[in-house]
Amino acid sequence: MASGVPALLLLLTGAGTPHRLLHEEAVAPVPGVAAESGRPTSATAPVPRFEPTETVESAVSAGERFRVHFTRQGPNAVPLADADGSGVPDFVELVGRTYERVATFYAGLGFRLPPDDATTPGDNGGDGRFDVYLVDFARHGDGAFRMETCLEGATRCTGYMLQENDFAGYGYPSDEEAVETLASHEFFHAVQAAYRPDLGGIASEGTAVWATERFEPALDDLEGFTHYYLESPDRSLLTDPSGPGVGFNYGAGLFFQFAGEHFGDALLVALLEESVRQPEARWPLLLDTCLRRDFASSFAAAFARFSAWNLGTGARATPGHGYAQAEGYAPLVTTATALPASLASLRVAAASSRIFEVAGGASFVSATFEPEPGTDPAGLSLLVAAVTDEAVLRVVEAAGPEGLRAQVPAHDATHVVVAVVDGRPQGLGRYGRLCIAATGQDATCAPVSSPPADAGTDAGTTPDAGPTDAGTGDPDAGHPEEPEPPGPSVAEGGCQAAGGSLSGALIALLLGQGLRVRRRPRPSAPPRS
Repeated sequence: MASGVPALLLLLTGAGTPHRLLHEEAVAPVPGVAAESGRPTSATAPVPRFEPTETVESAVSAGERFRVHFTRQGPNAVPLADADGSGVPDFVELVGRTYERVATFYAGLGFRLPPDDATTPGDNGGDGRFDVYLVDFARHGDGAFRMETCLEGATRCTGYMLQENDFAGYGYPSDEEAVETLASHEFFHAVQAAYRPDLGGIASEGTAVWATERFEPALDDLEGFTHYYLESPDRSLLTDPSGPGVGFNYGAGLFFQFAGEHFGDALLVALLEESVRQPEARWPLLLDTCLRRDFASSFAAAFARFSAWNLGTGARATPGHGYAQAEGYAPLVTTATALPASLASLRVAAASSRIFEVAGGASFVSATFEPEPGTDPAGLSLLVAAVTDEAVLRVVEAAGPEGLRAQVPAHDATHVVVAVVDGRPQGLGRYGRLCIAATGQDATCAPVSSPPADAGTDAGTTPDAGPTDAGTGDPDAGHPEEPEPPGPSVAEGGCQAAGGSLSGALIALLLGQGLRVRRRPRPSAPPRS
């Protein structure tokens, strides 16, 4: 592949998790651009493309949904082994079988598949089947979905796939794993385009990473990207990063993994369906609409629970707390802080959390967060968790319209983690004072008192409106005039409100200390011919 491919596509994941090359992001959704420049069989197409001297052949998958285009010579040549003597290279047959399995799986979850491209202007690959072109990415990514045309305005779009021709030098354990990983990720971009292709990098890449994990948990693609999010939980999910920070889009797959595990596949299907009904709304507002209407929850409540799940990843994975495969995820990065602590002006962005870690061992550790005067506290919550190096022992959560206060028994904890969470689906960052203290310390802003009774309410409040920024120098993702998510009121049979907030409401999730969670058994790979 020629030089000039963005260097960001060469970024690898950090130490401690499987190394994963970023899959190339889907091309900006501008219908007709790919059609004008031509498919990779055209000399005018952008790289990667076939060389003029290469003879391009094609083979139809056994299920008849896909046409796979390949060459046997030149830099784009596929591996030529043909063990079954069919005349089609085994690698090409593997690609066809895998895409068929992926498409069948996504359809079974309830997702739309891409419309056929029989009416696409210009080259459509020979028929209406979905086309996959095997070309050399030279380790600058390993695949990409190229959108060509939309059948209904800016929705029901279709295109074609580019995929690495041989995965030489990529470090995948096998061709099977490489193709499964790439096909499940990139074809989900084609599924997204069958609804609405402009949901932004976080939703686009994040749901595609989730889709790969859902298709085959043994692939470890999500595991290889989790550090991008867990190293930066203070970065907002509302603002697509740019430049070297683009890996965060893939790390955001952890949020959609939480959504799928906690609420089920139907929430992810509903998100894409709602994107067609509200073609101008941003994805967090779409998700909030779906959660309120179909799941008696809200984006704020879900994000607070997501933040609690993230306390138990890596070595702190704990039975009964959070993700099924949390042990394989990167550890959550926290800010070490001495007791007592007082941060007079702490900023937290919407859809993000600020996380601190203090010493345990005291009878109780208490924390308070008081927003600046005049600040709307909607969507704010406070998590205080007693932990050891190998487990989450218990988590106390506070949410409500007043200042937030929570304390946790910490006598058996080596550390206590405190998280200030802003779960709104839109809005500017907010400031407040965070105080943390332990039993016996003179800290009037975070006094330790007799533990209150558990109020038994869920976290989360109705989100408010407004633009957002992540505090990272990226432009705001919203606009001040952006309306609340459209939809009728409860009285009109519309969205259900999230559980009402109580002043100082607390949840105590008492978790047994037990053994660290074990990863769920991985299903055997399906038989391959």
